[in-house]
Amino acid sequence: MTQRRYAVLGLMFLAISVNYMDRVNFSVSMPAIRQAFGFSLQEISQILFVWGIIYALFNFPGGWLVDRLGLRYGLVLTLGWWSLFTILTPFARTLAGWFAVRGTMGAGEAPIWSLNAKSAASLAGPGRRSMFFTWAGSGQYMGPFIGNALAGVILVKCGWQWTFIAFGIAGLALLPVWFFIVRDRPMFGSREASESTDWPGIRNTVFSRTGLGMLLVCITFGYILWTFVNWVPSYMFYTFHISVLKSALWASAGAGFGLVGFILSGPINDWLVARFDRLTARRIGAAIPMLCAALCILASVATAGAGFIAATAVLIGLAQMLMNMTVGAWAVNVIDISPNKASTGFVYGVYNGALNIMGACSALIVGALAARFNFPVAFGSELFFMLVFVAAMLFIVDRASYTRLIARSAPADSPA
Repeated sequence: MTQRRYAVLGLMFLAISVNYMDRVNFSVSMPAIRQAFGFSLQEISQILFVWGIIYALFNFPGGWLVDRLGLRYGLVLTLGWWSLFTILTPFARTLAGWFAVRGTMGAGEAPIWSLNAKSAASLAGPGRRSMFFTWAGSGQYMGPFIGNALAGVILVKCGWQWTFIAFGIAGLALLPVWFFIVRDRPMFGSREASESTDWPGIRNTVFSRTGLGMLLVCITFGYILWTFVNWVPSYMFYTFHISVLKSALWASAGAGFGLVGFILSGPINDWLVARFDRLTARRIGAAIPMLCAALCILASVATAGAGFIAATAVLIGLAQMLMNMTVGAWAVNVIDISPNKASTGFVYGVYNGALNIMGACSALIVGALAARFNFPVAFGSELFFMLVFVAAMLFIVDRASYTRLIARSAPADSPA
């Protein structure tokens, strides 16, 4: 890849990092927000649900918008939008106000993964696509790794309101750098410039057996991912009765494990693609780490019950690392089966939208389980979704339809 393409990868990494910093500030601030407004745990879950469902639904038009605007203007619009509403978050004064400001912020954040998918499809061929997608995407865990600890410190020193204001300003500061460096064409080449959205190909992809199997993979992953992103600080705070800052630091440590998983995922899955046929490589890369993650969650239920803080935090962190090691397999698979590059943003938006609809629902489910039982039990619910994820990747995604989809998309793949 050229030097400019690596610069785009680095900036995409920073944009995704900021995107997730602007989510975990709410997670870290939950106890303070509950105290300030008198919200119950169920009402906090409702705020998360509203954000999540709007974020999920806007993935569908967001993917189409990314295909229309391209990377340069697409990210400027969306990053500016969500950063502005992050800054406005502390000015909400009622539950309805929280619904409005967090929901509007979620709408702006929605296209971020379609932007990453489009950049990976355009800037890297199949042999390096996992690395490009996951290295940029590792911002999903660099953001919480930095954001959990930083939000905890800001909250203690300045108040919870400044966790939103400071992180929103960071997003706005990135805008001119992105606009100056990133170009859509001719950087992506004349082939993509001549392509248009392949609507029949999209329909064939989504309704194929492989497409439906990948839909189930995304839905189950959404529950697993958002349980971690939304609830780890509260898990530590309410289970072990430690301070908000200590809870945030433990959550930050877990996010560090998750970051390692993202970074490893790309090279490992590209290595698998070089040594096996592509479907076998994707299955190995998705199933084995997720089964190991399930074992970590099962063990964490036991350590939490015994009161072992460090062991529980490490196990939850390892589960996040192993979960993220699957991304270079299943998420890149969605890019692989897209009919052409001009359709990548929309196709990824469809699957990411489904993922985040389940993520939004997980806020209600996990919150209800935590209120009825406790957080270790609530996190234990991930086991069911982990097993279904593995079953879908191994037994529903089938070789016949997968081969047809790959053959259709192959002419759009560059050898880079």
